[in-house]
Amino acid sequence: MRTTIDIPDSLFRQMKARAALRGETLKEAVLRAVRADLMADESLEKKAARVALPIVKSQETTYDVSPDALAELLDSEDRE
Repeated sequence: MRTTIDIPDSLFRQMKARAALRGETLKEAVLRAVRADLMADESLEKKAARVALPIVKSQETTYDVSPDALAELLDSEDRE
């Protein structure tokens, strides 16, 4: 597909020079940059989907977290 975009002259010159240094056409350089940008967005989406929870070392104390124990705890808090 063909499209037209307006690129500031200074940026165009930089892009063209960098493409020449790499031995690629301006079209190849632009496509590479667009692909890299799209891949970066996909990478961010994947990272955003994952949540890293902190690891907390527990003390030697153990707690009874059975449903009955929780109900009892909630009842005692309501009474206070």
